[in-house]
Amino acid sequence: MRDARICAATRIGALLGVGLGAVAAVPPTGITQQPAPASFPVNRDLPEESRQFDFWIGEWDVNLRVRQEDISWKDSHDAVARIYPILNGKAVLELWDEERIKGFSVRYFDTERGRWVLWLNWPGVNRSGSSKLVGEFRHGRGEFYSARARPDGVQSINRYTFSDITPTSLRWDDAYSSDGGKTWSNSWIMEFSRRGVIAELPPGGGTAPTFDDGDRCGDEEFRRYEFLAGERQGSVESRDGDWNSLGAATLTGYRILDGCAVIVFLRWGQGRAGKELFAQVTWNGYAGRYELLVLDSEVDTPARIYFSQEDAEELLFIQLVDGAPGSSRIQILSGTDGFAGWLEETRAGDAWRESWRARFGGE
Repeated sequence: MRDARICAATRIGALLGVGLGAVAAVPPTGITQQPAPASFPVNRDLPEESRQFDFWIGEWDVNLRVRQEDISWKDSHDAVARIYPILNGKAVLELWDEERIKGFSVRYFDTERGRWVLWLNWPGVNRSGSSKLVGEFRHGRGEFYSARARPDGVQSINRYTFSDITPTSLRWDDAYSSDGGKTWSNSWIMEFSRRGVIAELPPGGGTAPTFDDGDRCGDEEFRRYEFLAGERQGSVESRDGDWNSLGAATLTGYRILDGCAVIVFLRWGQGRAGKELFAQVTWNGYAGRYELLVLDSEVDTPARIYFSQEDAEELLFIQLVDGAPGSSRIQILSGTDGFAGWLEETRAGDAWRESWRARFGGE
């Protein structure tokens, strides 16, 4: 079925890298006869489910409705949502922009779980950090859940729903339950109206939608990783005994969320051998540590979450797996003349062994 949808790449192909086959965006299961809003390069090895969020790709005007104390709903905000295909079609990136509210998400189909995983960051003033929801599409409706324990010990369940999906509109709403899902309470409804089929990030890095003047997160911790913004050329190597060159690479970074985070794209290789890595870096004030979210274009690789050591001055991130330190760590380096480096290491007993590195710019 996917091969039947193959068509010529659009301008998005130039941004994301061509050669994997351009696939038209398709609706989630249960929604039929919906014209493809755009075409973009897609790895044909991805499962069909990875296409279920393609209907969302493009630019949208958003009307936010907020529940009032008398249980009525009031139109409260107008926003713009820009949704980009990334990682050779494996994931979609959301940049959600309104004067008072900024939002980011990256979402992908986890082949091991058989579910969609959504990572989100909706920062406040000098408050930033990622959260996760997991869910699926059924009968043309997407439902995604997370759960947390409140200070009073009650488990609160959070549900995000995508519904009423057409080629030019859709509805998003939130819901919360404190009784195990027996009853639900809603606070927000977002009504999306399509304004364009293509959303493009600015070429050359720098800043992206959701960035205004950078004042939302003005604390010095948020400035520590801003050197990643912009575009640099370099090279990538992997280690299997000896170091092996993987060829030329490009590092492109954007400041987003009005100064609260940076997103990075690291790309190397061409055609079907082309690879891409996406990352978000932010200062997680809740944890008092730097946070790194990483997702690559490999079909079966899940997202990884890393945190710096407490009060660490260097950007050295340790992977967390189910809340415990994992077997991987990443160091992001900066230097003179625009140098930036990326070094991945794996644990070998009590030591760390370099396994993958990239170098960009500088002398």
